[in-house]
Amino acid sequence: MLNIHNLSISFQGEYLFEDITFKLGLGDRIGLIGKNGAGKSTML
Repeated sequence: MLNIHNLSISFQGEYLFEDITFKLGLGDRIGLIGKNGAGKSTML
């Protein structure tokens, strides 16, 4: 299980996400959707 609390991600001084909280349990799946070059892999 993975618990994330108050996650913030910024790039060049601008917040992409701010104060996100979520939980992933065993067997849960997530997906990231975005344009090529949008930074999906960089975020991980």
